[in-house]
Amino acid sequence: MLLLVDNTIEGLGTSPREIRAALDKIEPDLRVVTEPFANITPEFVKSLAPSHIILSGQSHPWDRYEPERLAGIFYVIRSAPKPILGICGGQQQIALAFGARVDLIERIAPGVGYDGAFRERGFCPVKLEAPSSDSIFAGLPPELTVWESHCDEVKDLPADFVRTATNDVSEIQALQHTSLPLFGVQFHPELFDEDHPHGRAILENFLKL
Repeated sequence: MLLLVDNTIEGLGTSPREIRAALDKIEPDLRVVTEPFANITPEFVKSLAPSHIILSGQSHPWDRYEPERLAGIFYVIRSAPKPILGICGGQQQIALAFGARVDLIERIAPGVGYDGAFRERGFCPVKLEAPSSDSIFAGLPPELTVWESHCDEVKDLPADFVRTATNDVSEIQALQHTSLPLFGVQFHPELFDEDHPHGRAILENFLKL
């Protein structure tokens, strides 16, 4: 059973639904429990006993999220009781949990929040950096093509993490903790198709951990 953490505010955002749909394609018999981020506590995770945890993308800039509502999921991330994969905003959430900085890629026009912000969007190239056999990138080529859709990015690599993928837009396209089963990707592996299968392989690798 997999725990999918819904990082949207009031369900505004498609990320959790798209992740569920991808998991259903890959492993139809997998039980997926979706829970809002504010409800996540160490006690909840212990009682649920998932085999894996996925952190969805978020729906709003991170300064719209109240710190007290993130405290429980931050604790779970820092302890990583099971393999955890952060997708897009989920990677940013991992970085925030470890005190790293997350901000807009760039503001290209006046605005507030994501209005006027540059967005990396579409199928884009990403270069891997030293993937290992126990990584979510096992068996994949040095350059991937994956779906991007984000205005924010992780600006600084947290302590005890290594960068595992990069591209010309966002330097930290993927990261991995050096000792915990904790992985993040800035892109959306759940949005794959027959011509762009790398995202599916990443999710399949994660489910094998």
